[in-house]
Amino acid sequence: MKILNGKNLEAADPETLRGLRASFDRCMMDLGTGDGRFPYYWARDNPQDLAVGLDPVTNGFAKLAIKARRKPAKGGAPNLLFVMGAVEDLPGPFDDWADRITINFPWGSLLRAVIQPIPAVLERLVAVARPGAEITLLLNTSIFRNADYTERLGMPTLSEERARRELEPAYRACGIELETIEPLAGSVPHRTSWGQRLVVGSSRQTLMLVGKVSKRSRAPLCLDTVP
Repeated sequence: MKILNGKNLEAADPETLRGLRASFDRCMMDLGTGDGRFPYYWARDNPQDLAVGLDPVTNGFAKLAIKARRKPAKGGAPNLLFVMGAVEDLPGPFDDWADRITINFPWGSLLRAVIQPIPAVLERLVAVARPGAEITLLLNTSIFRNADYTERLGMPTLSEERARRELEPAYRACGIELETIEPLAGSVPHRTSWGQRLVVGSSRQTLMLVGKVSKRSRAPLCLDTVP
C-alpha cells in the first residue's frame, strides 16, 4: 500500500502513520473510495476526525489528493489521507484504526466479496476496525435484475431476504453484527459521485447494511484465503 500525498505516491511508513492516527480521536475509512469525494467531504465537515480513502486505482482521487494539501480556506483538508491499496491488502499499517467504515456502491471484486460473502475479506474489515466500530454498506441491487449479467460476473443475487437469511449470519461469524438491513429508493445518506449517478432520476434501488464490530480476531490473516 502507498500514500498519495498531493502529487507524490509515497511508501506507507508505519511509524509516520501511527503518529498521524494518534493525533486524532476518531477515524473514518472509506473503502473502494473511487473519486474520493465521500472522505473529502467527511474531512471538511468533521475536521476533528481523520478521514481515509482507500482504492487500488489513484486516478479517481488524484485531483482531490492535490486539493486536500491546500490551506483549509481554499478547500484543503489536512485530516484527509488517500491510500492506494485493495481491501485484500488490509490491515497492513492500519490495524485497529477505524471507528467508522463505509463501502459505497462497490463493484467488481469488492462487491463480490461483501455479497458472496468472502470471510477472509470480512475479517480484514474487522482487523482495521476498533471494537464497536460502525460499518455501513450501500449496495446497488438493481444490477441483480439482470440474471445473465450477474451470472457472467459470477455473483450471487442480492435481495433483502437473502441478506437477512445468508449475509447476516455470515457477517456475525466474522465479527460484524448487522443491525440494519434496509432497502432504499431514491436518495441515499452518503454523498458520492457514483451514488448520485445511480439513484438520481432513476428507479434504481439501494440496499443499506449497517452493523457494528462485535469482536476482533487476533489470528493471523492468510492472504491465500482471499480468492
